[in-house]
Amino acid sequence: MYNCNCNNGCNANSCPNVTLTLQANATTLAPCNLITYTCTITNEDPNVTYGVFKENMPSPIVFLPGTVTINGQNYPTLNPTNGFNVNFLTMGNTITITYMGKAYGDSCCCVKVTTCDCCRNYRPVNNYATLCYKQCCCNKVATSNDVIVQVEY
Repeated sequence: MYNCNCNNGCNANSCPNVTLTLQANATTLAPCNLITYTCTITNEDPNVTYGVFKENMPSPIVFLPGTVTINGQNYPTLNPTNGFNVNFLTMGNTITITYMGKAYGDSCCCVKVTTCDCCRNYRPVNNYATLCYKQCCCNKVATSNDVIVQVEY
């Protein structure tokens, strides 16, 4: 895996960029609900051919193993919270990565007891993704937009 050490004093504006856009299929989650994240990565630099993708996935949302797809192809052993390599092949190439998470919370709500009133509070969970890559002889990190989901607890 590519080692990302981005503290070498490079000019972040010296070369074209790699951009990440993160989206979620839900804005509110109850405990045990599933969420799908989609990250679109676009490479606008001929010198960037690969990078390391990593997902923030904050608690109480946890990654569901076996759900990673890259451009529609399933990669069951990849885990975005640990990070994994992505290859761009050519400048202008766009990669779409999807993966799922599950919200956890109070156990009475996870079993969806109809009389349960314990889980009617929400807290915002802020999520983002990063791509570490080498550009113009510098190690850099591109960070996606923030995606905020209200999670019931």
